[in-house]
Amino acid sequence: MEVWIEVLRLDIKKLLDDYKNGNITLDEAERKLKIAPVEDIGYAVIDHQREMRNGCPEVIYCAGKTAEQIVGIIGRMLEAGTKNILGTRADKEKYNAVKAVYDDAVYYEAARIIKIEREPLKKTGGTVVVATGGTSDIPVAEEAAITCEYLGNNVERLYDVGVAGLHRLLS
Repeated sequence: MEVWIEVLRLDIKKLLDDYKNGNITLDEAERKLKIAPVEDIGYAVIDHQREMRNGCPEVIYCAGKTAEQIVGIIGRMLEAGTKNILGTRADKEKYNAVKAVYDDAVYYEAARIIKIEREPLKKTGGTVVVATGGTSDIPVAEEAAITCEYLGNNVERLYDVGVAGLHRLLS
């Protein structure tokens, strides 16, 4: 409990510093302070303060959810002020339902990711290498690569480097 309280204090201090330095308006600061940490919408519990605590908003794991539930979760997140949303393990049908409501939604078919990015995160300056031994690993590798890019990283993809041949990796 003490750790949680300390983390929350640090975030409130940053929020107040952002207001003091003109990075956010008074209305934005007030809205953020009023948001409940979590919201139970019946079929999902959304952590609205996750981004404030760790720099990344909650990610929607779409497998097992209906298209209507995903659209509902996205709606609640956007209403609470979330700017960027990532939905993982989403099929084309779920994406089409999201796209019908949110025209800025983008779908990465190989990765099965839905992304709404209204305020991209600053680049970290680092590079993440995502490598696969074979082509059958590409869907999971693309999910990792797009997630890393979404979080502000540069990504270098090395696919099908070969499990049995180091010479393929070196080339």
